[in-house]
Formats: sequence, C-alpha cells, structure tokens
Amino acid sequence: MSLFSRTGEYPTAAPARPPRRVPLLAAGFLLLVTAAATALPSAPAFANAPDTTVTVNLAQPGKAPTHAGSGFLYGLSQDGSGPADSQLQPLDPTLFRGGGARIDGGGWIGDGYTAGSGFQVRLTSALDQARRVTSAPYGATYDLLVSDLYGADTTQPSNTVYPCTSGNCANWTSFIDTVVGSVQSSGISNIAFDIWNEPDGTGFWPVGFGTTQYFQMWDTAVREIRRLDPSAVIVGPSLSGYNHSQLSQFLTQAKADGTLPNVLNWHFGDDPVADATDAEGIESSLGIGPLPLSINEYLFSDQQTAGSTAWWLDRLADSDISSAAHAVWSDCCTTGSLDSVLSGTGSLAAPSGQWWVYRAYAQLSGSMVATSSADADITAAASENQSQGQAVALIGNDSGQTGTTTIQVNGLSSASWLQSGGSVHATLQRIPDQSYVMAPTICDGPDHRGR
Repeated sequence: MSLFSRTGEYPTAAPARPPRRVPLLAAGFLLLVTAAATALPSAPAFANAPDTTVTVNLAQPGKAPTHAGSGFLYGLSQDGSGPADSQLQPLDPTLFRGGGARIDGGGWIGDGYTAGSGFQVRLTSALDQARRVTSAPYGATYDLLVSDLYGADTTQPSNTVYPCTSGNCANWTSFIDTVVGSVQSSGISNIAFDIWNEPDGTGFWPVGFGTTQYFQMWDTAVREIRRLDPSAVIVGPSLSGYNHSQLSQFLTQAKADGTLPNVLNWHFGDDPVADATDAEGIESSLGIGPLPLSINEYLFSDQQTAGSTAWWLDRLADSDISSAAHAVWSDCCTTGSLDSVLSGTGSLAAPSGQWWVYRAYAQLSGSMVATSSADADITAAASENQSQGQAVALIGNDSGQTGTTTIQVNGLSSASWLQSGGSVHATLQRIPDQSYVMAPTICDGPDHRGR
C-alpha cells in the first residue's frame, strides 16, 4: 500500500489526414474521430518543427481493450457505498483492492491474535466493498489484502508477533482459516487473496523479504487457502517496486515449494511494458507460466496528474499486464474518493482531471490499433469501433513537455465507415490537471484545432 514508507527499486497505410499540433503540459488529451459531411481543412504551415509526433494507425487493429489500468486501491468508502454509481460506472473499473487498513481496532493483532471486533470491522468493510464491485454492473475483481486484516498496515505495535515466528505457524493458520471461511460464507465471487503487502519494505514486514520466515508464512498461507478452497485465486508477492532479482528469488522458491501464486504481481516500476516483458522472461527461464500479471498499485504521488495518469494507462494498454490499481497516498483508507481521483466526498464529490482521463480510457472499445511516438514520455492508446462509428485515442505525457506535438492519424482508407462524403470529423479534447474539471476543453484555434 503506497501511503507509507517503502524500500526497493521503483521505475503501410493509407495517406494520413493533416496532422494536428498541440502544446502538452500536465494534461491528457482525447482525440475522437467520427464520420462527417464536410472535409477537413488543410493544416496551415507552422514556423517551427514539432517536438514530437504521435501516430495512430487505424490500418493495424489488434486485441480488444482490456482496461487493465482501471483499478483502485482503497478507493471506496468503508461500507463500499461510495462513490456514487454515477461517478464510478463511467470509469468501467476492473479491479479494487482493500482489507480494512487503518480502521480502528488493529485487526487480528489488535484483538490479541484472534477474531475479535477489531478484526471483524476490517473484514466487514472489505466484504461490503467486494460485494458491491464484484456484482453487476461492475463484475470487477477484488484483491483482498490479507495482511491488512491481520493488522500489519504500519500501525501495528513494535512488539508484533509476525506469522511463523520461530517456525510456529499455528496462529497464522488459524487466521487464514478464519479469513477463508468468512469469504466462503459471504458467497461473494471474484475475490482474490493478496497474502502480504510489500514484504520487501520494513513497514509491513520488518522480518525481511526472502527469509526462511517469509517463505514459511507464504507457503503456509497458500497451502491452507488451497486446502480450504482449491479454486481460490492467490496474488503475490506484492513487492513494493519492480525488482528483477527479488522476483526471480520468489518464483524460484515458490516453484520449488509448490506454492506459486495464480497471479504474479508487483507495485509501481518505471514502465509496465518493459517490466512485464522482463517478468515473462524470468518465468520462461524457470519453466513457469505464463501467469497473469498485475500491478495492483501504480502512480507515485507526484505522478498523479492527468498527463502522467494517461501515460501509464497508455503503457498498460500496450503491456501484458492484466490488471492494475491506482495507488492511494493522502486519503487512505475509507474516504470513497477513488484515491483523490474525485475531489471531495459524498454529495460534494466532483471529477478531477484524472477522473476524466479514466473516463476517456473507458471509451477505448472495439479493437486496439497500433500507435507510436517519437518521445517515450509521450504516449497514446487508441481503438476503433465500427459499431459505434468512432475511433478514440488517449494521449498521455509523463514529462511535462511544453513544446509542440503532432498527432497524426494514418490508415483512414481502411476504416471507410469513419468517412462521410470522403471526409471525417475529428474532435480534440484537452483534459486539464485540476482538482475540479466539469468537462474536458474542446481544442480549437490556430495551434490546436478540433475538427
């Protein structure tokens, strides 16, 4: 969970239509292309060459959009009722993650290592949240943070007895039995067990990652969960950042012990495309998988801008990551603000620039199409959907670049359904990085023309 301190490592087509050139700040951009009755005017000449060109190629369709990045860590209210459906459904969320962190009572630890009121209030919160978001119309997955139910959310006392201390795993086994039994009794589906949060960081697991006690804790939990529920989905190791050597160590030992997770995950990183490729290489070298990959915490606090969020969503769309969750930093853990993607709570909640970026990301439908960029800090994810009669591109910026960017759409002849009278209509929207954004800005004028 990203609120607290951490350790580790973090990190040939038809002719194009006239390019549109826009200055990029911390904003995200959404380009909508639909059929139109009038021709696009020619682009006027520019005195200076563009700093960057982003290309969208409609002639190269690919996979269906997965919306892998549409997840939230502790984004809901304590009972799961907030935010309102009107603010949540438009984002088409696919993943939520929680376990009652920082709710008074201290979890299993606070109850003296038994299932008392402190444990129960956390469990009730998590199950209430899961019940809402795993049901229609959402059908999302809920990653249950088992270690937060235990009470290891960095608020635990210094004399905490961690699972399997001195090789004694009896109480840990009793705890796992209680958690799994409660989940089974709830009748809620699509709950995955995320066993321990960031075991490589001292705040959550000061025992140390990769130690004998760590693998005793991990192996005991996996074996007990699968004994009680052979179909259970287990997520791990939830490292605080992408780390090649630690991931290799974990997979090597878990394979030898017969306790591999169902979903391989980590947090943050530099680039989800590169990290996923590296993780798949580790799996291949060990004869594992491939397992589904997840980054169920991403975006450091200084990356939570409209432009950076769009960059990450674009890269997640291009990666083999199957799910990812927006991290929480300043409002953990029951505000219901989707990790400050909404400004304010309850009846005062309003969309921020980031909310509109997620809304744009949810508009990717049909088939993804190829994109490229001359600048690695500026990206695009794009799709085309004939049944909806539109193509959509979300452009992200992770660098604060303020120069000129050309957005070029190729392959329009392969999408004749977009044309009317030989013409198309293109609308460019700017999503500003602000706390309150009632709607994106339609770009027009000499330097950023929406047509």
